[in-house]
Amino acid sequence: MGEPNQVVDKILSLIEMFGLTRYVAHIDVGGPAHKDLMKAIELYGTKVVPEIRKSLKQQ
Repeated sequence: MGEPNQVVDKILSLIEMFGLTRYVAHIDVGGPAHKDLMKAIELYGTKVVPEIRKSLKQQ
């Protein structure tokens, strides 16, 4: 989906546009190499989710 900051922006846009109260991430487990998949999960948990939580608390 992009760099962590791009992913944050995309998710926040979807939340605002559709009034979402939940977001479920889907990661392709069949395509990327294992190390790339693990890196994506790590970035999602350490960079994306904290920024989204921070942004939602400010609203």
